[in-house]
Amino acid sequence: MIASMMTMAGCSGAKGTDEQAADKVVEKAADTTPVTLRVFMQQAFNDQQVNDIWLEPLKKKYPHISLEIQRPGKGVTLDSLIMSGETPDIIFAFNGILPTYYLSDLLMDMSPLIKKHDIDLQRFDPPVMQSIQSISKEGGIVALPFSQQFTALYYNKTLFDRFGVAYPKDGMLWEDAIELAKLLSRSDGNMTYAGLDVQTVSRVARPLAALLVDGRTDKPSVDTEAWRKAFDLVRTVYTIPNNDRPKTTNSYDRFMKDKTVAMLATVNILDLGLEDAMKQGLDWDIAQYPSYKEAPNVATIVDSHVFSITKTSKHKDAAMLALKVFTSDEVQLKNTRTMGRLTILKDNGIKQQLGMDMPFLKGKHMEAITKSKIIASPVFSRFEFGANSTALTDAMYEYINGKDLNTTIRELEEKINSNIAAQK
Repeated sequence: MIASMMTMAGCSGAKGTDEQAADKVVEKAADTTPVTLRVFMQQAFNDQQVNDIWLEPLKKKYPHISLEIQRPGKGVTLDSLIMSGETPDIIFAFNGILPTYYLSDLLMDMSPLIKKHDIDLQRFDPPVMQSIQSISKEGGIVALPFSQQFTALYYNKTLFDRFGVAYPKDGMLWEDAIELAKLLSRSDGNMTYAGLDVQTVSRVARPLAALLVDGRTDKPSVDTEAWRKAFDLVRTVYTIPNNDRPKTTNSYDRFMKDKTVAMLATVNILDLGLEDAMKQGLDWDIAQYPSYKEAPNVATIVDSHVFSITKTSKHKDAAMLALKVFTSDEVQLKNTRTMGRLTILKDNGIKQQLGMDMPFLKGKHMEAITKSKIIASPVFSRFEFGANSTALTDAMYEYINGKDLNTTIRELEEKINSNIAAQK
């Protein structure tokens, strides 16, 4: 088709500006000059995963495009890469952290590139795209999604069997999960077993669309009914006798390695050690993430892993071609089946194949994952994380240990204001 268009163009007479521009687009699309794209990895993929999910499909479709993976580490940050002249062409990151890249003037509206390369945005889950579009104050599209996080209730079947408690069911409210936790939080011999670990207050606030900082005003947004519900939930859970959660607790370790937690309400850990834990004797399964009465079957807000082409990239067209490959049905299906990552496509047929090529998941109740809704995220502020995340954790433990909720909220708000002022 491209060859035909170029032949027709060569036979025509004088052209207007629009026609000349169209010809340039065609010529650029047909350019197969070798190009290497730098990809900065804010989200962790190991080398094998990068090869299987990105490099091989890209080489198959566009052999002239290769990737150079840039990983953050000691002495390597996005700022250091910019200073050394190695600014990435693509940033792979969590959608909530994208606003921080405005500080480096790296974000751009990718809409013209999306249109030019015929990317069909209707293929993506609407809440995912809404969350991305909310990042730009002008309503542009600063990223394309690749995969999204989910939440679920993982449980240790051995502990349920030992204490004669029925396994958790799909569709439970938090009140139901708490009642189960009371039956499972106990001392047995020399061991203490926790019935339920919900991790942090920020995790259980997400289904209520609660964030620390308003993304439009960059002011604290913690004095709300949603945050009060979340704080009350964590205190209720962690004041159950034998169910306390020390501040230095690693929730994943005590569920998968220590095997001292009956239920863990968390994000996707399918590729974070469950297979090895099974080899070490963990007998587990999965149920739907508990929900609030006010938000039935809502598990979390959009927490997606996205690609953003940088404003400074000299290879924007090649970068968009790469993104077109990574968001294709073929790659999305492979990522879903072999890596256990939930697709950002609205194709339920692909979603239902989550983990099917991961043998250790055979027989697990995987359908529980897709029973919950993931709602669009509010606008994230560039001040949402870092020092303010630490302040939130401190406030959570202060409330669990007996501080008045109004005082906890007020002092947290003061701390957030102080942190924002210091960062500005």
